[in-house]
Amino acid sequence: MTKQELLQHVIKALIQSKKSAEQSFAVTKQAAIEAPGAMQSHSDTTKSQMGNFAEKIQESIIEKDHAINTLQTMARSDLSSDLSNIRIGSVAEVLTETNERETYFMLPVGGGIKVTDGNRTISVITPRAPLAIALIGKKQGETIKLQVGSRQRKLTIISIQ
Repeated sequence: MTKQELLQHVIKALIQSKKSAEQSFAVTKQAAIEAPGAMQSHSDTTKSQMGNFAEKIQESIIEKDHAINTLQTMARSDLSSDLSNIRIGSVAEVLTETNERETYFMLPVGGGIKVTDGNRTISVITPRAPLAIALIGKKQGETIKLQVGSRQRKLTIISIQ
């Protein structure tokens, strides 16, 4: 799968997530409207809580919309520019300390999304993620060490696309 195809899969995942959030927002907003107010029930805070929850969902929708727009703009650019080191737009394959291969797609947004390509899973990471911070600027063949909780991970970069 090319980086452009991979990016389109990430965009589709974000669009689906946004649609799901929009459905949740509609249900939550309706529940807030229908819940008894403070004047009707002095101890029931459901209306207020549902209203707050609807606001949080709406914020999530706005963030997802921004992420979709960012990635759609990125999709119109050349993702194959400099492959000498890892940067935003790079797909990096690493070999773990247990000789397993892991693949990461570094994007400005969309962290946590996973895309399947044949028998491999590609995980989206953003520049603020600890793994991304350790990988940025590294070259093929370099090894990084990363502390994850009480465990230290050792990853060797085997390819950069």
